[in-house]
Amino acid sequence: MRTVLAGDIGGTKCRFALVSSDFGVHSAQRVATVRETGPFIDGLTQALRGILTQRESFAEQAGLELDAPIALGFGTAGVIPVDGSSVNYAPNLPLEGFPLAQYLRDEFGLPVTLVNDGRASAWGEYLRGHAASKDPLLCLFVGTGIGIGLIVDGKPYGGGSNAAGEIGHTVYRPGGRRCPCGRLGHFEAYCGGRAITERALAEIGPLPSSAAQAEARWTVGRVVEVAESAPDAAPDSNPGKAQRILTEAAEAVCALISNCCVLLNPRAVVLGGGVLAGWPALRERIIEHVHTETNEPIHADLEFVESMGGSDAILWGAAAATGALWTPLAAR
Repeated sequence: MRTVLAGDIGGTKCRFALVSSDFGVHSAQRVATVRETGPFIDGLTQALRGILTQRESFAEQAGLELDAPIALGFGTAGVIPVDGSSVNYAPNLPLEGFPLAQYLRDEFGLPVTLVNDGRASAWGEYLRGHAASKDPLLCLFVGTGIGIGLIVDGKPYGGGSNAAGEIGHTVYRPGGRRCPCGRLGHFEAYCGGRAITERALAEIGPLPSSAAQAEARWTVGRVVEVAESAPDAAPDSNPGKAQRILTEAAEAVCALISNCCVLLNPRAVVLGGGVLAGWPALRERIIEHVHTETNEPIHADLEFVESMGGSDAILWGAAAATGALWTPLAAR
């Protein structure tokens, strides 16, 4: 089977794998996202080389025929310029202005395609997920940062300069909390995973580490655990502080998604990302808010669809963006 070497480059972790023409995801490797360009690129390169080295043995053990990849495709946070050369405006990645596409072409001798991760996710869900062929389709990715992907008339919407989708950097509260991008009051500063965990560290303090754990770090799931450990806790207690952080995050993300639904009027919405994975109850709160706070023409036939692929959807979309495996969506 033909394959593409695909990647999901996120603000907390990256995942790479061979994607085959039957939508299989093979020999996946995961690496943590570091904030320094050199170590980040080294980790990415080692992971990709590891997948290429293991391809034949992996295929033999799995009883598969996997051809060497014919292209590289990456879904990544941030804005991809029209020439597809780099990743810009990505405060959670150390890639600002780095010539990533050229670097990868030189290293691996294959064509390289970069696509925004929200767009890649929407593309993958439209191709293969529970929302397959729903058009318009909105995929909202609430992870370390926040972005959307929108499928319109069978193809991803990129905007006038390929910068569409950075919804987390629209203003929620003018002059409010500082966003990782440096500006004030953005949605991402309230409901992005990085903002939630940084607030927990600043307002609650470090998590205690155990003998087996040199350093315990806040995650969204851990903030939820602390908040739920004492539902009637005083506001100045640790559970009370965690509850306040989550309440403000929920209010922000509910407003954001209802705004998107009113503006874009999608047929279906796929909700994904690490924040929702660590905070499952948030999904139903979002759905209830949209149905309560929007007019009937917006929500009457609107479907909220479970993500089928998760990170796989980003890999499918990144592979699709190369044009090497499947017929372009708009031609179907």
